[in-house]
Amino acid sequence: MNAIRNAGCIFLFTLFLGAAFYLNAQQTPSAQPSHSPADRCATPEYKQLDFILGSWEVTNKGKKSADVTFEPTSNSSCGVMESWMNANGGGGNGLFANSPAGHGWQYFWVPSSGQPTWLHDGKPTGNAEEMQFTLTRTAADGSSHESKWTITKTPEGQIREVSVNTVNGKTEYELLWTKKP
Repeated sequence: MNAIRNAGCIFLFTLFLGAAFYLNAQQTPSAQPSHSPADRCATPEYKQLDFILGSWEVTNKGKKSADVTFEPTSNSSCGVMESWMNANGGGGNGLFANSPAGHGWQYFWVPSSGQPTWLHDGKPTGNAEEMQFTLTRTAADGSSHESKWTITKTPEGQIREVSVNTVNGKTEYELLWTKKP
């Protein structure tokens, strides 16, 4: 009886070990990146926000409200850095990054107010040169809500930035960016 039990244990152990080697062999090729890091950032997904690169003057209802600059991150251009300076002296910095694992763009905004904002699930809308993100906004009292934040290049070459509250459908703000010479 012990011999049968030992043979059964050896069989199960061998089966388990074989399955482990098989599964490890199956995972090894996919664990390897399909592109080198430099090549990966040259793919079309990493170019989806190129339409906002440059320096812009931002207006709100026709009145200048800020200056903003967007530039590629480092030499690899895997992301986009933002520098925002309000007309009243405040401002902030942001970082856009494409996340293949997250299936879209992510954005983290750090304003001079100290209330950071995270935008996620950024994807092209299907319209040329337009991206939409889900924005999780946290108020000073700790409450939060989600909005849809959309940036669209207009036929005139400007950028329209709109944030719409997903709970009540109201536009929270709408800005227009004009490219600086």
